[in-house]
Amino acid sequence: MTDETTGADTPSIPTETAPRPKRRWPWLLGGLLVALAAWNAVVFLPVRSALADESDASIIAYRRWLVSPSQVVLDVRSVKGTQSMAGMDRMLFKAAEALQDRSFDSVVLAYRGDTRLLMDGPYFQEIGATRQTQNPVYTMRTMQEHLSNPDGTPAFQQWSGGWLGVLGKQLEDHNEFHKRWWVSGAIGDI
Repeated sequence: MTDETTGADTPSIPTETAPRPKRRWPWLLGGLLVALAAWNAVVFLPVRSALADESDASIIAYRRWLVSPSQVVLDVRSVKGTQSMAGMDRMLFKAAEALQDRSFDSVVLAYRGDTRLLMDGPYFQEIGATRQTQNPVYTMRTMQEHLSNPDGTPAFQQWSGGWLGVLGKQLEDHNEFHKRWWVSGAIGDI
């Protein structure tokens, strides 16, 4: 016999395997989700706290597309049959008061994620800042002038003329505002 060995008899030498690349994407994704939640909690929590005693409707606040620094969404999630337009006005005013120290370009008024109207951001901030001192009926009558359609066109016009005629038109606009924001959707759900 020869001292030569065949390849089958050669003892195998363990080879070092290349280190596995560390998977960083789950950590990055997790960090992104935590940051996104914190970014939205800044508007969600104050509004939730302000509306905690309201039981006839549920409104949540979040940033538009969850990332927008200049737009916040007030999203009506559910409405009971006992909710009134005045009650929704009160909830809108409370949300404005809760966010009065933050400035936005616009506030999206949505129903179950569907954009219905846009409110001028500085006006929304003004509603919040003057909630305790301003006559709410005056705010209810005049806020429609600060609303626009989702495409940016004015949703309602500014009325002029005799006070009785102007008051009548403003109240009609107020009713139409609520129909477009949440009433039409809530009636469809009932």
